[in-house]
Amino acid sequence: MKSYIIIFFTMFSISIFAQQKIDTVKIINNGTLNMEIDSSVYNILKAREDSSCTYTNASKSIPEKKNSRPNDPCYGNAQINGYKIQIYYSKNRNEANKVKEEFSSSHPELSAQVTYFTPDYRVLVGDYVSKSSASSDIRRLKSKYNNAFSIPFKVLCRKAR
Repeated sequence: MKSYIIIFFTMFSISIFAQQKIDTVKIINNGTLNMEIDSSVYNILKAREDSSCTYTNASKSIPEKKNSRPNDPCYGNAQINGYKIQIYYSKNRNEANKVKEEFSSSHPELSAQVTYFTPDYRVLVGDYVSKSSASSDIRRLKSKYNNAFSIPFKVLCRKAR
């Protein structure tokens, strides 16, 4: 019985000391992550980090990054969430393509495309950043395309108005 008690206390004391080292690591999204790391593993990681660092000399300073993102909303984004004007829809692809061609010839300043949204083919025109920027063209197009309205769509950032 004494041996069981000694074994129990030995195992209990080992388990208490086994989880002594806890490091806190910052994560990019401002959260924290608690990691339990043994001191020998920590030393190996630290040595590896120090050996791979390109600037080990304290006199050398790491050059500061310049503001690499200019005030351009299209920087790094070919497409953005915006709006297009839907002028026509049909279950027949050929009819939709015909309307697109007619529109492109009469309004060359606006881009036109046929897209398929189940179960219809839709003719979408223009690239707009907001609904309000599309409203003037909607009013102008309503004379010929009375069902014209704006819908949310990915648009080419450089062409968007």
